[in-house]
Amino acid sequence: MDKTPVQVSSYNKLGIVTQKLGSNVYLYQILEETPNGVIIVSTEHQIIYANPAASHFLGIKYGHLADLYLKDVLGPGNDRLLVMIKDFQSLPNRVDTSRLRYEIVIDPATSNKCVLDAVVAYLPSTPEYYLIYLIDVTTKRQLERELRRRNAFFHNLIDSSVDSIIAADMKGSIILFNQGAQALLGYTEKEAISSLHVTGLYQENVAYELIKRMRSNEFGGKGKLLRHEIITKHKDGHEIPVSFSGGIIYDKGQEIATFGIFTDMRAILQIEENLAHTHNMLIQSEKMAGLGRLAAGVAHEINNPMSGIMLYANLVQEELGDDHPLQEDLQTIIREAERCKVIVADLLEFSHQTTYEMDLIDPNAVIRKTLGVLKNQPLFHNITIILELEEKILPIFGNSMRLNQVIMNIMINAAQAMDGHGTLRIKTRTRANQDIDEIIISDTGPGIEESLLEKIFDPFFTTKATGEGTGLGLSVSYAIVKEHKGSIRVTSTPESGATFTLRFPAVMENLLGENHEH
Repeated sequence: MDKTPVQVSSYNKLGIVTQKLGSNVYLYQILEETPNGVIIVSTEHQIIYANPAASHFLGIKYGHLADLYLKDVLGPGNDRLLVMIKDFQSLPNRVDTSRLRYEIVIDPATSNKCVLDAVVAYLPSTPEYYLIYLIDVTTKRQLERELRRRNAFFHNLIDSSVDSIIAADMKGSIILFNQGAQALLGYTEKEAISSLHVTGLYQENVAYELIKRMRSNEFGGKGKLLRHEIITKHKDGHEIPVSFSGGIIYDKGQEIATFGIFTDMRAILQIEENLAHTHNMLIQSEKMAGLGRLAAGVAHEINNPMSGIMLYANLVQEELGDDHPLQEDLQTIIREAERCKVIVADLLEFSHQTTYEMDLIDPNAVIRKTLGVLKNQPLFHNITIILELEEKILPIFGNSMRLNQVIMNIMINAAQAMDGHGTLRIKTRTRANQDIDEIIISDTGPGIEESLLEKIFDPFFTTKATGEGTGLGLSVSYAIVKEHKGSIRVTSTPESGATFTLRFPAVMENLLGENHEH
């Protein structure tokens, strides 16, 4: 069947349409050639005219749409448009609101799916009909979906970064604040975007210096800034060391935004500090081992002469009698010789020249026993002792008497540093997934000068006045801790006291029975 007569016969049923189209050849030609679909529909929703583009979009041969009803050609899933048209027809002021818009999908189950933007318009001059314009937006929707997919991918990529990624416009307003930034700085994304200015992330004037460097060619090229170590500020005000890299985003040569990538340096700095401490401890261990061997030889060489001096001094004292004027001098000789023997005993302890039994011990019990001995001493009468002991702390393998000596040395030193007035805090806890027991002893004394911290465990080193200490207490403590496979470190801030941290390998509970059997 020829397509033209179908259209003409349709128009003859409604002469007004034929008349209006036929009277304007140019209008008819435009309708036939336009890439947008045009359908003229009666108020009963019967199609009067459809141009070739409309036939193509709806998948019906050109000329076969006339006389069909709209509900028969739109296909499944598009009934909503008919409902909207009927509601639209019933509006009392339809002339004032003469258009409605709705998106329909033709053949949604096929690969030839077509997405159409349907615009319904009423003509005031011919209220018996309405027009439907069909605009093909398939490609547009595909591009939008692809853009959304890519945006979602990049958003997920940015959010998955362990580093903080932040972007701001050129006025300093935050426009991107990923999950890494939220975790690092404490702001929610909503808080950052709505109320945080980019300069609030940095110390004073740092933001301006960073963008100044980004604009130069000296720090990675214009628009880039690579690996600068700076300080950023958390929401609560505390400072966080970070490695910063960033740049400027341009559009047609114009600056439109800046971005920054913040890498948290705290863990790295802590590792570096621990490595430096471990290195120092290794050097200290080597030095102590050499001194230990030397001390053992010296102790043995001194011990016998001291015993002879004390023996002959006592014999002379008995021979001369209690009233002899040299009695006081002899007593001094005996007292100082006894002091030398104590030093020799400490040297032997330091040089590992003693034997002792090792067993499973409770760190808390060692601390409580030490306190039981010291708390009634005059030096501790005006000292507040705070215990923070983890009740379920795991046992360690060692000698309770030896560890008691370590705890006592540190506590007495702390009490002396505080001059008998202050607070002594003792804490125990399990760390490193229950692999390590930690004992922390801190005081409120004057602290230790930074220049002295590396020497504090050296044999014979003391900050006390001459005659008040041998300088072996902490050296012996260091040796005992090392014998227990542990470590000891001290930190101090002037005027804020000193903190000694002892760490020992914990014995897991499932090994407790095995150790007792052995």
